[in-house]
Amino acid sequence: MTAMRMLMIGSGFVAPYHLAGWRRLGVEITGIVTKDRARGEVLARENGTAHVFDDVETALEATKPDVVDIASPLEWHVAHIELAAHARAAILCQKPLAPTLAEAGRAARAVRQAGVRLRVHENFRFRPWYRAARRVLAAGTIGEAFYLRSDLRFAGTVSTSLHPDRPYSIARQPYFAEAPRLLTLDSVIHQIDVARFLVGEPDLVFAQMRRVSDAVRGEDVASLAMRFGRLHAVIERSYASKGYPDPPVASEDLVVEGTAGTLRVDRDGRVSVHIDGAGGRHVTEIAVERVDAYPASYAATIAHFHDCIRSGAPFETGLDDNLRTLDAALAAYVSAESGIAVALPTPDCVALLAIHH
Repeated sequence: MTAMRMLMIGSGFVAPYHLAGWRRLGVEITGIVTKDRARGEVLARENGTAHVFDDVETALEATKPDVVDIASPLEWHVAHIELAAHARAAILCQKPLAPTLAEAGRAARAVRQAGVRLRVHENFRFRPWYRAARRVLAAGTIGEAFYLRSDLRFAGTVSTSLHPDRPYSIARQPYFAEAPRLLTLDSVIHQIDVARFLVGEPDLVFAQMRRVSDAVRGEDVASLAMRFGRLHAVIERSYASKGYPDPPVASEDLVVEGTAGTLRVDRDGRVSVHIDGAGGRHVTEIAVERVDAYPASYAATIAHFHDCIRSGAPFETGLDDNLRTLDAALAAYVSAESGIAVALPTPDCVALLAIHH
């Protein structure tokens, strides 16, 4: 087969991880589209392409890529999907797919009408500890799972002794400062997707959110209570909490409790299974590769997309699947604003899935 040709849209924080994943596959990087010319030229040199564009339409016409990787700001995702679909390219789009379900519907119509494939780049579930956790749960090792907790807390939007002038998360990803919806749509959405990957589909969400830091517009603390059939889940995240280990942190703390025992993933990505019964109490450590796991999760996500494009196999986080994750995250905002629980999937999501089919 000839090498796949890929056009990169975006040059922000995640772009180098995307590009590294493509390089590992031997994919030809045809160009980088960015409004930051200097940044684009650095990335171009590092990734073996001479072409930097400031306009998506020009880049598509000039390079005629097989695939387009969209890592532009959220508000541009759908417009860029429409342009890539019109160019008949397969599309990998950084999460979240769109800021609203209505705009996600535009993306769905564009790819359906063009007859191209779209996958949302959702890398957390490709972290090795979550792949191992899924295998443990699928094997029934802890019995019937009835409770899940996913939690991560650190000082990311507030000043600390290590980051007295500019908080860690804002320095790392400057758009955090102005995002009107921050933690849930940017980060908790990952935890929702992992929970879906591990235990199935949620049918209810009740959420509370607040902003602690004056350095951000959106919420930097979020607590979601979710129901997954017979399983109760608590998903929490805070970037305003002092007194926790300093970032970066490898993983959320994850606990899944079952009728025969408990599965744990700690902040360092260590996986353990705790079984307690008539035969005694046993703790088993599950070996996973934790070195460079963050960039490796991007590479694994991109490799999955590449392989599915080549083979025609379905994506793990294709459009239909990821619409459910997006729906749950957006419903959490409705719940937080209204003070009531929201049933999932929402009627708008059900209608969108029906239209897409």
